[in-house]
Amino acid sequence: MDLSTDQAVEHAALAGAAAIQKLVEERNELRTRLAAQEQETAAYRALNNELRRQLLVVHQSYVDVAKGIVGDLERFDATLRETAQEAHSAMDTQMPWQNAATAAQAQDAAAAINGTGPADRRK
Repeated sequence: MDLSTDQAVEHAALAGAAAIQKLVEERNELRTRLAAQEQETAAYRALNNELRRQLLVVHQSYVDVAKGIVGDLERFDATLRETAQEAHSAMDTQMPWQNAATAAQAQDAAAAINGTGPADRRK
């Protein structure tokens, strides 16, 4: 570029000023975009923190439900065992008269196998 004339220097100065103005506009645009992205990032962080909080609440709810279910199952198991034990005890107290009946039935069956009937056995 020939800067020997005043017009050439003026043209170069105007071109430089226009370039500087364009750079300033681009810088301002970038600053605006950066500010918008920082606001967006802050909004995403806040949303992320809220989602984490909600996830922890849901997690704690599932833990509480699971503990409740385990407690219910343990109570059910204890009740079932207690009922089974009571039934077994009740069967043991009923066994003497049942044992006598069962023994008589067994004797009748043995007598039938041996060829002797109940009448023969009583003699």
